[in-house]
Amino acid sequence: MFADLTLYNAKIYTVDAQRPFAEAVACRNGRILAVGSNAEMLSLAGPDTRRIDAGGRLVLPGFIDSHVHFLQVAIRARQVSLFGVADFDLVRRRVAAAAAAAPPGQWVLGWGWDENLWDVAPHAALLDAVAPDVPVALARMDMHTWWVNSAALRAAGVSAATADPPESQIERDAAGHPTGILREWNAIALVEPHIPPPDERLLRRWLLEAQAEAHRLGLTGIHDQRVEREGAQSFRLWQALRRDGALKLRVHMNLAADFLNEAAALGLQPGFGDERLWVGHLKAFADGTMGSRTAWMLDPFENEPHNRGIAVTPAQELAEIAMRAAHAGFPLSVHAIGDQAVREVLDVLAEWPAPAPAAGQAARPHRIEHVQLIHPDDLPRLAQHNIFAAMQPVHLQTDWPTADKVWGARARYAYAFRSLLNHGAQLAFGSDAPVAPLNPWLGVYAAVTRQDNAGGPSGGWYAPEKLSVAEAIHGYTLGPARLAGKAHRQGSITPGKWADLIVLDQDLFSVDPEALAETAVVLTIMGGEVVYE
Repeated sequence: MFADLTLYNAKIYTVDAQRPFAEAVACRNGRILAVGSNAEMLSLAGPDTRRIDAGGRLVLPGFIDSHVHFLQVAIRARQVSLFGVADFDLVRRRVAAAAAAAPPGQWVLGWGWDENLWDVAPHAALLDAVAPDVPVALARMDMHTWWVNSAALRAAGVSAATADPPESQIERDAAGHPTGILREWNAIALVEPHIPPPDERLLRRWLLEAQAEAHRLGLTGIHDQRVEREGAQSFRLWQALRRDGALKLRVHMNLAADFLNEAAALGLQPGFGDERLWVGHLKAFADGTMGSRTAWMLDPFENEPHNRGIAVTPAQELAEIAMRAAHAGFPLSVHAIGDQAVREVLDVLAEWPAPAPAAGQAARPHRIEHVQLIHPDDLPRLAQHNIFAAMQPVHLQTDWPTADKVWGARARYAYAFRSLLNHGAQLAFGSDAPVAPLNPWLGVYAAVTRQDNAGGPSGGWYAPEKLSVAEAIHGYTLGPARLAGKAHRQGSITPGKWADLIVLDQDLFSVDPEALAETAVVLTIMGGEVVYE
């Protein structure tokens, strides 16, 4: 049996403890056939085998982003980007230009703003000054807060008489009039349904372009975080791509907990699907975010004695979801940012363990998304109950100054990678794109250095929480594979697993840590097929 593809003359870091390093790998029928020396693998090559000389470069398993909103990545790429924009005049200029170019009946949409970078507070009047007639809706970088203009409020019928929806807030001025700031999903949902949706044929094209970008960055798998407001659209699009043979990512599709009753009624089970697309966890929310100051806190935010955030799903309601999910056979994926939210989620998931896997299936543990701040007393509890921490190191780059500001000394246990590992927790890393860049190498850099792109703070933010390069790689490979119940098929370069491989332009183990963010992918192989070169 000859190999279809042989990659040789490489430094292969397999992420397989049985054989961590090798020189070459042979692939056949989309799987890893063998791993070993150059001579051994080339002996498996036949006349039709594609031989790829890696030129001594580092080869890793294809990376898996364990937390991404992929349809939003595709959509946001076409919107007004305010990510990292500290000059408020530039914000106004970009919105004004988009409003001037907007066709009749269309909205100006944007994302990525962070009021912590400005010396003014976002308000509808500031948008009205540059876009008085065109509705404008701008999502904050965490997507949990929207900033809209008066035209958008009018289109949605939101006024001083509109009551705050449950677990959400319409920010108001002293007279009770909406300021244009909508905090959390139920408030956002007052406006979002009024935005004209893009054509699905257009979305499909955008999704394919985003897939190509993922390949360029070295991603061969994702855990797509489908939330209720996106409806069935993202899952439907993935299925269409799969039918047409155009899906070249492995998609672990998390379903919104809002659809638990429907999933249970249909008898749908996690793992249903094939090697490219399958049903994953049920996604719920415990709280908001740090930057929006809606994270659910044990103690109030610094200098805000009456603000302990928002319990988006109160503990009793979350417990009911967990109970019903357990009966339906689904593990949970729960968004928790604040230390109170993390504790409440731990309490609930400890009471309702992840369901035992069906015959022939691997276990899929519960997961807490973000675990952005954890009380030190709760550090051992994830490992005790086999709950994964699905974290996004890339957020640290932009969040550390805000965390110091709003959490003070408590920020010592923000992004507590090392402390969690030392207490036996398992980590799965992702980007949360488009909330942060899709680029996983920024996440590797952040996990290892705990610094932003400018190298601050000196020595790293709470440096004892740094990870090694190998631990960071594990977080993007075997960690997400185990979380998905697919460690027998992905996450390491091991015979029998899917042939998902990437070749890098530099050796992560020998470059200065400061250079990790500059890593580029030379070649991406998915299922034995070269998808980026």
